[in-house]
Amino acid sequence: MFNAESYLSGIGYPGPVDRTPRALRELHRRHMERVPYDNSVWVGRGESGLIAADIDLDAVFGAAVLGGRGGNCLELSGSFHRLLGALGFEPEIYSAALWEPDGRFSDAEAHLLLGVRLLGELWLVDVGFAGPGFIEPLRVTGGVQEQHGCRYRVTGDGDRLVVERKARDGDWHALYRLTPRPRAFADWNDGPAGMGRRAATGELVAAATVMRARATGRGQSVLIGRILTTVDDGVQQTRVLVDPAEFQAATDRILGVPAGDH
Repeated sequence: MFNAESYLSGIGYPGPVDRTPRALRELHRRHMERVPYDNSVWVGRGESGLIAADIDLDAVFGAAVLGGRGGNCLELSGSFHRLLGALGFEPEIYSAALWEPDGRFSDAEAHLLLGVRLLGELWLVDVGFAGPGFIEPLRVTGGVQEQHGCRYRVTGDGDRLVVERKARDGDWHALYRLTPRPRAFADWNDGPAGMGRRAATGELVAAATVMRARATGRGQSVLIGRILTTVDDGVQQTRVLVDPAEFQAATDRILGVPAGDH
């Protein structure tokens, strides 16, 4: 059963729990470092994991947060939404369309993230994006924001917002486009089809692809299938892990499995 004190202990957050940008940043960062993104449970079941009706957030709290299993965007951001609400942040649930490899946004706003308003500003909060993404909340402002050597900006697109990221030696590219209008967790009860996906659309990655990610003290490690992307102080490198032992070691590091525990 959900408990805010146990949650804070699980992500290693000692306080304070005041409603400030500083506290929000620290909560977000520690969550990204302590609780990995991992969709393998759903892939193993042959399911997308994007149907809210299939997700018991109390069970997720025990297994994904306290147990360290991790989860996908609905599980992680859905759980973080409960925590922030219990701490008085009044978070809102938003939906976003991911940027796809073919150079366009997905038809469906199937990705779940959060928004928090503090001191008259809107902050985007996303602990459930495989990434590479942002490790601390982003202010919705016209300026460029820097985190761990990477740069971010939030631009307008009509009544929607586009989140963009730039690694130290890379180009700007979009992560996703969101509508800053409050949604409900139950809006995902029909999965991607209920969020506007058309049958003919492409997919960000194959439905059966395992994705795992975790923030580090200097960046992120993202493993999609056997493709490992590491970001260290803004320097981003991507390579394919062919050797089984190397692949297992990368998986263990992201999931927090001690060396030799197999």
